[in-house]
Amino acid sequence: TKIIVHGIKPTPEQIKEMTTNGDPEEYALILRITNSLQKSRDFVAEHQSKYEAEVQAYLDSKPAPFVMSAMPPARKKLHDYHGMLSELLLQALLALDGVTCKPDFEVARVKRREAVKETQKLLDTMDAVHARVKESDRLVRL
Repeated sequence: TKIIVHGIKPTPEQIKEMTTNGDPEEYALILRITNSLQKSRDFVAEHQSKYEAEVQAYLDSKPAPFVMSAMPPARKKLHDYHGMLSELLLQALLALDGVTCKPDFEVARVKRREAVKETQKLLDTMDAVHARVKESDRLVRL
């Protein structure tokens, strides 16, 4: 198996250093897991503060009660933004779920488990921000 990262082929020593037993296949899985996690981190870093600012602006605007079938444009924008963020993170979780590590690939298995936990935490963070919006919707209906 040929593994080239950023145009550079790793040495056998580098592969051995990063894997359980120097298997290039495990090294490739570790790279796949690491790249998937980094994409999720980058995506959330790019969008989280903007999403949180838009949520806060919406909450500060003291929104009026509405029915879901007639969602105001500002609320629909938050709904769609959360949907996009959640969808990407759920796709990342599915991609990690599709990574099959052989039983003896201990490092890859640990990396995959850590990546799943961190990606789930990112999703939980986005869901917690969205929960503030949903709670506001509930309170204005009371």
